[in-house]
Amino acid sequence: MNFKTTLIFLAVFIILGSAYFFFGRPSPDAERSEAEAQKIRVIYTLNEDRIQRIRLSFKDESYQSLTLAKNADGAWQLTAPFAADADAAKVNAMLNDLLEKKVKQTLDAADYAQYGLQPPNIQIELWTGGETPARTFLIGNKTVNYSVYTQEESESHIFLIESSALDDFTKSSSDLRDREVFNFSPDAVTALYLRVGDAPEVHCERQIALNGETAGYAGEWKMIQPVEAKADTRSIQEIVAALAGLKAVVFEADGDYDPANYGLSRPKITVALQFTDDAPKQELQIGSNAGTDGRIYVARPDRHAVYAVNREIYTKLDRTVFDLRDKRVIDFQRTATHRFTLRQREDRIMCQKNVDGEWEIMSPVTLKADADAVDDLLFGVDALKAVAFVDDQARNLRPYGLDSPSIQASFMVPDTEPAVLLAGKMKGDNVYVKSQNADTVFLVKGEIVDLLGMGVAELRHKQILDFDSDAVSKVVLKHGDVNLTCQKQGTNWRLTHPVQEQAKNGAVRSIIEQVNQLTVEAFLPVSPTVETTGFDAPEIQLVVTLKDRTEHRLIIGKLADDTQRYGRLRSAPNTVFLIKKEIAENLTKTVDDLRAIPDEN
Repeated sequence: MNFKTTLIFLAVFIILGSAYFFFGRPSPDAERSEAEAQKIRVIYTLNEDRIQRIRLSFKDESYQSLTLAKNADGAWQLTAPFAADADAAKVNAMLNDLLEKKVKQTLDAADYAQYGLQPPNIQIELWTGGETPARTFLIGNKTVNYSVYTQEESESHIFLIESSALDDFTKSSSDLRDREVFNFSPDAVTALYLRVGDAPEVHCERQIALNGETAGYAGEWKMIQPVEAKADTRSIQEIVAALAGLKAVVFEADGDYDPANYGLSRPKITVALQFTDDAPKQELQIGSNAGTDGRIYVARPDRHAVYAVNREIYTKLDRTVFDLRDKRVIDFQRTATHRFTLRQREDRIMCQKNVDGEWEIMSPVTLKADADAVDDLLFGVDALKAVAFVDDQARNLRPYGLDSPSIQASFMVPDTEPAVLLAGKMKGDNVYVKSQNADTVFLVKGEIVDLLGMGVAELRHKQILDFDSDAVSKVVLKHGDVNLTCQKQGTNWRLTHPVQEQAKNGAVRSIIEQVNQLTVEAFLPVSPTVETTGFDAPEIQLVVTLKDRTEHRLIIGKLADDTQRYGRLRSAPNTVFLIKKEIAENLTKTVDDLRAIPDEN
């Protein structure tokens, strides 16, 4: 390295050192160590809760000056460049970021321009009351050590804080606005008004309790217009919840705007909410699809604002009168029902719970009822929903076949009037129905006719035999050329026909258990001919005799289909049922199947 090059390096070093000394390094008297650094809130006695107004001004003209102020309720509002709700969490976080900043160093300064403080990059004015700011902070340029020059306007010295302050306070109105399109509690909503396109406006109100108080968000809703009827509470709650959670993705326009630009000259949907505190309605208009897929324009006319939101809100609000009406046909307490009657022309079936809470058929015969069949019937009626509202003030029931119903079902709950459902004519796959105590005629799915038309055969308990297995003394089994008899001797079983020898106890007990508590697949409401069932020449006959000489005779006939056979008991020759084919196959035992093997029993 020659002498000239050495001089050049030395000159550069002197220049850089001088720059750091004059511009970057505080004087020894003014320097404060990191250990001694204090927060802005302490130095300037600023309490975040006492700050009532904030104004942010920017040297960068691409950012508008912003003013935020607390309203009478203590909520932050954006007041300039336009009025809007502010996001309190974001505003408080911004304030906290400033007040928690530590003053790293202080500097005496005369030429504020060289520090980017005249004019400042950001000016932050804080009011705690009155017309004059309590404090005004100026944010200047960054330094080489991740700091930024800062000044409190009334002071001559400057100080260094973390450079993140530039980002913390470089905010647009969109950054600090509350993105919730609505601001309400669902519990406060008392009325809903919904107009979709050119359809009539739907007006629903939350029901009022006897004490004059509203029934709460989960309370029942009533439709007032265009028809007076019970509303679908769940659907109303879904709409209210969707509006309560609606957030702006983009703030499209504030103040004066041309509705035509956003499809709001003739909104697709208009919805309004009313509240318990008699506050003005909050209204939302749905316009055209926004430029970005999956978004749609909406407007709050009372705020003079247009937002782009997720298009899902359109689906949530696109409801018809039918959608918002309660489609339940009959109102009764399924679990509290203790008796019901089914009338179909001349037939009448009455079922009732006994003292043990079990269902029994009381008429036309006395039988144990099938609990599952009864539950299916009660649940089906309880869950019955309209597929169409036909006539809300039906005066002439003849067109619907309800002047002389094909089925009448009555459900009784203690100490209340019976709930009565009438079923009339079929219309395609649906059937006309109405509640006896209401004027509205509904169309419902036709499957209810089969459910209500269940006869004794379908409602009765499917178990045909129930005896004490230990009380069996004799078993006779016949099928094909097989005819065998087993007799109980003490605790063991013995084959007595066509051979005399010990039988397998387990094999005989297996036959007994298969028929004891035997559950059939179905009882047939009309008995087929003996030629059809094969009972004139049975495939299988099983006779079980008890110690008291009670005899149970099971007769199994032909195949009814690929999986079931016809069956009946000799004691009830006119009651034909279906049993699984596998049950019959398991009963076709032979002597070899039942005879005991030496040392095995």
